[in-house]
Amino acid sequence: MTTTASRRDRQRAATEAEIKDVARRQLVESGGTELSLRGIAREMGMTAPGLYRYFDNLGALSAAMCHDYLDEVSARITAALDAAGTDVSARLHVAIRTFRDWAVGHPAEFGLLFRSKGPGPVAFPGQTGTSWTDDCTHSPSFAMLFLELFAAMWQERPFELPDAEHLPHDVVEQLDGLRRLVATELPDGAVWVFAHAWVRLYSVIALEVLGQLGFMFTDVEPYFEAELHAVVHTMGLEYVPREA
Repeated sequence: MTTTASRRDRQRAATEAEIKDVARRQLVESGGTELSLRGIAREMGMTAPGLYRYFDNLGALSAAMCHDYLDEVSARITAALDAAGTDVSARLHVAIRTFRDWAVGHPAEFGLLFRSKGPGPVAFPGQTGTSWTDDCTHSPSFAMLFLELFAAMWQERPFELPDAEHLPHDVVEQLDGLRRLVATELPDGAVWVFAHAWVRLYSVIALEVLGQLGFMFTDVEPYFEAELHAVVHTMGLEYVPREA
C-alpha cells in the first residue's frame, strides 16, 4: 500500500531542504569556513530557536549535509559507471576521475566531509565513537562503490599479489572490515592493495582540494594521473589516458 506524506510532513521536508540549501550557499560563499544556525535563520527570516525544530544543533545540520553530499557524489559516480561499459579498467579510471572532478568542483562541500568527525566515506556496521547519527552508516558511499568495483575486478581479472610474508600483518588485520563489506572473498594481499591504492589516490585529491599542493604544482592533474597510472599498474591493469 502506498503511503502519502501528510501536508505537514511535506512542509517540514520542504523547510529542511531550504535550510540545507541556504547552509550550502553560505558554506560555498565563505569558502567552507563559515556555517552557523543563527546566520541561516536570519537569511530565512526565522529565529534560531525556530530552526532548532528542524535540526537540534549545528552538528546535526552538518551531518545531514554530509549525507546529501555523499549521496550526490555517489550518484555522479554511479551515472558515470553506467555510461562506461563493462571493461573493468575503464570503469576504475572513470570512477576515480569522476570523484576527483566532483571534489575539485565542490571544495567547500568536500571540506565539510573531510573535516567531519564521522565515519567518513564508508562506515562499518556497528562502528562507534563518532558524532554522526547512527543511520549515517547506511548512506550510499563512494568508498563502497570503489570497493565493490575492486572486488568485481578481482573476481574477473585477479592479479599477482605481494608475498604474504611482506605484508604489514598488523595493518591487514585491521582491514578485515573491508573484506566483510563485499560478497567476494578477497585474500589479504588484495585487501591490502585496495587499501593502499585508495589512500594513495584519495590523499592526492584531498590535498589538492584543500590547497596543500599549490607550493609544488600549478596544475595537480598531471601528478594525479601519474599516481593513477602507478596504482592501476599494481593491479595488473592498463592505464587509460583521459579523453581530451
